[in-house]
Amino acid sequence: MKKLITLTVMCLVALAAIAQEKADIEVSYNYKHFHRTGKEQNHQLVLLANPSESKFYSPETEYVDSLEFTPEGKEVYNQMKMAAFTSGNIKSAPSRKVPMYIIKSKASGTTEVYDGQITMMFTYTEPYEAQNWMVVDSTKTILGYECTMATCEYRGRKWTAWFAVDVPIQDGPWKLSGLPGLILEATESTGQHGFTATGIQTTQRQITPVLGKDHYEKNDRISMLKALRRFEDNPEAGLSAALGVKITVRDGIKVDKKLDFLETDYR
Repeated sequence: MKKLITLTVMCLVALAAIAQEKADIEVSYNYKHFHRTGKEQNHQLVLLANPSESKFYSPETEYVDSLEFTPEGKEVYNQMKMAAFTSGNIKSAPSRKVPMYIIKSKASGTTEVYDGQITMMFTYTEPYEAQNWMVVDSTKTILGYECTMATCEYRGRKWTAWFAVDVPIQDGPWKLSGLPGLILEATESTGQHGFTATGIQTTQRQITPVLGKDHYEKNDRISMLKALRRFEDNPEAGLSAALGVKITVRDGIKVDKKLDFLETDYR
């Protein structure tokens, strides 16, 4: 345990040394979506943001990336996975369950995206763009903040968001941004994806770069989504190709093909 704590501190120091921006707020969100098998999934994600820069990510994924950043950390992580496997509870080991980082920079006019599946992960950079929102005369309270409703259509989905003008940072979860206040809740019309803020606080944490960049292959957005769709539709073939051996799952993997990604305009 002492070795693990020391490695974690070393990784945090390394991150701090290469950081460029400090956040003003830290927001935790529950990301609810549905696995390809139709099972509901809930993951805790974090937004670090100031008026010009932000980072949206999974702390668990960043923790794994920090371990794999050094040879010593890789050794500890392998030991953790082996212990989980030996105990029969493989899910107890930390993993990249949501291997997503979204780095928005209004200053440079870019959005860096890191995303994928455990066997194929990609990165691409695209121009930063705010959605074309329509503000609606409707309000509700989230985390003690009075929030106003807004709607938009974005890359194949219809979104409804609730933003707090009392938090004057024009940002939000995932790629959503551009409203005159922080987005505390956003859901798309089919109910497959939704983000709900569960906590918000001021902070001086640094908006650090992605440590696990080597795990992500450079690509473009549409090609990435098409590749991931092929994997989702036939995961046995995808796993077989990635591992170099024939993978057969008893009774197959039943996939609900109505379920789709956050962006659906690749079809």
